Amino acid sequence: MHSSTSSSEQPNERRRLDRFTIVLLATVFTILALTEAVSVLAFDRVSKVQQREVSQRQALLAVRDAAATERPHVAVLGNSMLLEGLNVPLLEEKLKPRIVPVPYFVLATNYYDWLFGLKRLFAEGTRPRYVVLGLSPNQLASPGTRGDYSARYLFRGQDLMDVARQTHMNATTTSSFLLSHFSEYYGTRVVVRGFVMGRVLPSVDEMMHNLNNPLETAPISVDLLSRLAAERLKALDELCRANDARFVLVIPPSNQQGAEAIAQTGRGEHVKVLVPVANDELDRSYYQTDGFHLNDKGARFFTERLAANLLDEFLETGRKD
Repeated sequence: MHSSTSSSEQPNERRRLDRFTIVLLATVFTILALTEAVSVLAFDRVSKVQQREVSQRQALLAVRDAAATERPHVAVLGNSMLLEGLNVPLLEEKLKPRIVPVPYFVLATNYYDWLFGLKRLFAEGTRPRYVVLGLSPNQLASPGTRGDYSARYLFRGQDLMDVARQTHMNATTTSSFLLSHFSEYYGTRVVVRGFVMGRVLPSVDEMMHNLNNPLETAPISVDLLSRLAAERLKALDELCRANDARFVLVIPPSNQQGAEAIAQTGRGEHVKVLVPVANDELDRSYYQTDGFHLNDKGARFFTERLAANLLDEFLETGRKD
């Protein structure tokens, strides 16, 4: 009798477990779906940084220069160094007679972000006559990317494994990286966490910002920097030429050494590298308190120099064409 009762209870127990498992999985999937939906709907609306980046990207993707375009466009790409250090209205005013600048600044980006980011931009149809990328020496030589955010917003799906290999990601990081391309939540969770931290604990957010932008940055040896610059400048230049654009690297002033070494390497590779303002030309009054980003005074000085350099370069290029 006891044995019969036990055997009849086992199927009932399994059915209860099956129902519990189904309910649990359904709950998990519902939470994930809601989280993803909230991320998709809220992120672009709440984040002013994201709104700017989306707007700038859309403007750049609308560019379709042809050989007969009278006022060609120049895609001005970079990170916070150009966002803070470039006076865009002044640049537009200086270039207005000849060229139309189209800025697209994505924070915390480095070389690989823009190499693969440009691949996606070109694949999606943008066709500027010129591409100007602003990076510091350490950012050009950086071994990494912005990670999940770039996987979502900058990289093509077909390039993700190539990015993972070239930046030496481990299996765990690669898994998150791949998922971020398809998930708004995964791609933006670090940004959202930083946004919340800035609202809830602004003093801590400011402290972390200063820690991430130290007054002194470890220099890279000239030999290593020159070697990396040679292969990376060549890769960027070949990518742009394959899409009928001329590439120029711009090195803004900062506390990092190596700008002249990169410029010399560029001459050897026949890739244009502009150093409009040398580091030793500016004292601390041209920089923000972090000692790395230019302030309004520094931005105006740098922009005027850059505009003059770009006009010289593009007019010379036009005469050669």
